[in-house]
Amino acid sequence: MAIAAAAPLGRTQLIGVAPTQVLLSTQFRIPLTYEAALAKLDDFYQEQVGRKLDAAFPAIGPKQHYDVWHDIWVSFEPAGEQLQVTMKRPADNITGRLVRSWMLSFAGRLNAEIPLAYKELPPLQTADSDIFATQRDLAAILPAQSLKPLATWQHQGLAAGASPMVSVVLDPAGLRGVHHVTVSADSAADAKQILARLLQGAQRPGICGVYSETAELDAEIYKEAQSKTDVVGANTTGTIYTPELTHRHQEDRVRADPEMQKRIQAAAGNIDIRYRIDKPYRQMIVTWTALDGYSRPTGQFQGERPLGRGTVATPKMTPGAPPLTARTKLEPLKPGAYRVRLDGEFVAGQPVKIDERIFWFDGKVFEEL
Repeated sequence: MAIAAAAPLGRTQLIGVAPTQVLLSTQFRIPLTYEAALAKLDDFYQEQVGRKLDAAFPAIGPKQHYDVWHDIWVSFEPAGEQLQVTMKRPADNITGRLVRSWMLSFAGRLNAEIPLAYKELPPLQTADSDIFATQRDLAAILPAQSLKPLATWQHQGLAAGASPMVSVVLDPAGLRGVHHVTVSADSAADAKQILARLLQGAQRPGICGVYSETAELDAEIYKEAQSKTDVVGANTTGTIYTPELTHRHQEDRVRADPEMQKRIQAAAGNIDIRYRIDKPYRQMIVTWTALDGYSRPTGQFQGERPLGRGTVATPKMTPGAPPLTARTKLEPLKPGAYRVRLDGEFVAGQPVKIDERIFWFDGKVFEEL
């Protein structure tokens, strides 16, 4: 019964069977022009994900698009009086059914003939690594790779190309500003080459990330409490077990530990930035400004308010080492937009601007705008 219930969602997995990776493809013709197809898809995405066409289905080449919601490459080509549509997406023997369902819904909106015919092509090759970089960094490094940076609500960063097929995905990878980047391409050599250029480009001077010490510590406490809750659940037999109440109890115990109390007090109000430099400055200066009334759609704000600044004396950057950290003690931050500026001083009182970025803080995580 459990397998039958999971099957419609494409989550059925036989124990001990490893997923088999493929590039799932389907091709069909529709009785529409390219412009008419896009008009139908605009309504489709607004209904399905609440996003307009440009956000959910951006163009990455001539009549080539990327479905940001489902990570699907879609291309349109003339076929006589009709339009031929080709869809491709990585899948495996576990997710394949769900991917087919997505493609079927897309084709149905375009009046395609059903059922669709699917092909399992050789899978895309991937290369991945942890990286200290943001979506803005990807955008600055990737143009030479014929990749288009895309706005995404699924990942921390995303870029895609159609000829050849390539995607670069940036996701959180733990604490202290590090991200995980995954490059997918037609060949392993292409994936590794793009990854190498990303890692090299990320070494440039500037701000690499921003994080709240309190929020990072909260995440650490939650994770430790969850591991203890899982152990309790596994060893509970013949008694009533309530995961939510047990987790809350374990989290309270972790927080009450004397050493953890010291860490909590030390982290209060501290906001850190990760940064790189390539020159021997005598001092680094981090300046924080609140952008009151900031509108994310327009980038406009009603006013600026200085919050504070932090300094680091005689920072030393070792080539190939992780970024340096600058700590600033600030008032409790409310969700909103904040400008962070990084300056270096060779001579006292004569700062040199290195980088300046705007971040959105949701109460826990800083997202670069």
